[in-house]
Amino acid sequence: MKNSFLPLAIFVACIAVSCNNAAHTDANSDSTGVNRTDTAGTLHDTSSVRPDTSTSSVNTQPLDDATRKFITEATSGGNLEVKLGNIAQTNGSNPRVKEFGAMMIKDHTDATNQLKGIAQSLNVPVSDSLSKMHQGHVDMLSKKKGKAFDKAYMSMMVNDHKKDIKEFEKASKGSNTTVSNFASQTLPVLNKHLDSAQAINKKL
Repeated sequence: MKNSFLPLAIFVACIAVSCNNAAHTDANSDSTGVNRTDTAGTLHDTSSVRPDTSTSSVNTQPLDDATRKFITEATSGGNLEVKLGNIAQTNGSNPRVKEFGAMMIKDHTDATNQLKGIAQSLNVPVSDSLSKMHQGHVDMLSKKKGKAFDKAYMSMMVNDHKKDIKEFEKASKGSNTTVSNFASQTLPVLNKHLDSAQAINKKL
């Protein structure tokens, strides 16, 4: 009697195994039948995966003439501050003037390099050469030494940073987010420079 039930038991067991395999296959596949189990045996839910279709604001936002002009002039102005800071190290006599020049070298090198990277991403050509006006500043201060340099340099730094702050404030409200963010983030540095320049200039 026991042997008569053996074929039936085997048949039932086979059906159970087949159903389990089918369920496991469905659980590991999406609607296209592609298995989503990785080599570690971990099941991944792909229902929320979406391709990244976002585009950087650098390349999609408008770039008007005012923004292009700001990038060009701010790059030249940054290069000017670095060159004058280097001249201050050799032509200046007041230790505070030399320290200010060193701060200009560091801060404006960092800011100008950042702006050059932005310009490249926006396909705006910039040059390491100074504008004609900025080169005139370099030529003039290069001829001065000692106290005469200190006074002329710090007076120029006060005036230049006042102008720079106005331009950066305007750029911070511009149409291109990348450029406006750069201007906004640089403004506190420029204000610090102006405060220092005014304080030093009063003591000369």
